[in-house]
Amino acid sequence: MRIAIGSDHGGFELKRKLTIFIESLGHEVSDLGTYTPDSVDYPDIAAIVANEIAKGNYPFGILIDGAGIGSCIAANKIKGIRAATVNNIFMAKTAREHNNANILVLGAGQTGESLIKDIIKTFLNTPFAGGRHERRVNKISKLEEANLKEIEKYTSPPKNLITADDVRSAKRNGENIIYYTDGAIVTELAKELAFDLGVRTIKR
Repeated sequence: MRIAIGSDHGGFELKRKLTIFIESLGHEVSDLGTYTPDSVDYPDIAAIVANEIAKGNYPFGILIDGAGIGSCIAANKIKGIRAATVNNIFMAKTAREHNNANILVLGAGQTGESLIKDIIKTFLNTPFAGGRHERRVNKISKLEEANLKEIEKYTSPPKNLITADDVRSAKRNGENIIYYTDGAIVTELAKELAFDLGVRTIKR
């Protein structure tokens, strides 16, 4: 299996050791940086690895920084990426089995080297379970499809009055939630229609 690996300066030394370890498991490893212990910005490396995974050039990637958080956040900004910060065996198994994670993110200063090796083996050897988990992962993918206009639907100002027409309009536009202010009026017909159409009214 081909694995893309990358780290910032905080994970540089650990990356070198893990590259050798992963190759000993029979995998082909591509080191995508950084190549020196000099300071670099973790989003740059995360973007390189994540884009390679998203393009389908590698089935899995591994990112390493000091805490394993920043690189995970950055990688998940790339469409098609499901990066997971993992610091124990259970999380490694769940990330793959339930979430179909394609990038494993490690904190060089958070977990011992021996445990990290076990985490990597678990992550690479655990298949995605599919079934009900596939439905949930598909919902994550749909969130990625949202453009700014769609996002505005969920951040629009709360209403002072919700009528049946508001509920119908929301449903036509694919909105499942209508926000209302404290003390707002929600007509009885609007409540009934919202229940029938599966549109929630939430105070914000």
